[in-house]
Amino acid sequence: MRFVRTSWAALIAGLSLVVTASCGVPVDDEVRTVDPAEVPYHLLDDTAAVRPGAAREVAGPRLYWVDGQDRLASRPAARFCAKAVAGVAENILDQLGDGPSDVDLSAGLGTALPPDGWLELVSITDRTAHLRVTSDDTIATNRVLLATAQTVLSLTSIPGVDRVKMAYDAEPLQVPRSSGELAEGPLRHDDYRSLLADPDEEPKDERLRRRDLCPG
Repeated sequence: MRFVRTSWAALIAGLSLVVTASCGVPVDDEVRTVDPAEVPYHLLDDTAAVRPGAAREVAGPRLYWVDGQDRLASRPAARFCAKAVAGVAENILDQLGDGPSDVDLSAGLGTALPPDGWLELVSITDRTAHLRVTSDDTIATNRVLLATAQTVLSLTSIPGVDRVKMAYDAEPLQVPRSSGELAEGPLRHDDYRSLLADPDEEPKDERLRRRDLCPG
């Protein structure tokens, strides 16, 4: 059977055509000593221990790969270190471009994404990751939804990123949600929840911690 493949740019042009700003994370190197008794809201409690009845939060960030049933399965990202959320997002995009590890491949996981370099992070503002499509690498038309879901689910697994916007040639880019409709605004985790191999996957920890900057 011969599969028809279309460049991402051409496909999106057929679907229709979202965009930018900048971001920064303040850093203060000054060391301060704080009396633990004065720290509010149990912020120094062991976060690995889960309170009875509380949902256990998934350690992030995660990578999402396609299983044999065209569902999205999450795996921990390979080890890296970054100084800010934007660096984490860039590492996640790089790892998505590299494809699944040998272990994940042997477990039957794959990817709908073209090779490394087809997506570039422009900025992160207001918890939204702005991406630019930078490649004309081919992608099967029946894999566009999965490729979009992999990107959105992986990036929104990062504490500090809740939404994803894509652009091509500086023009807003509309891509499909799992419902099949074209997105007119930012894409969110819940837009692709129905594609998860585990739809009851627990939520990410919303607080950005040192371990999120250097996971693995």
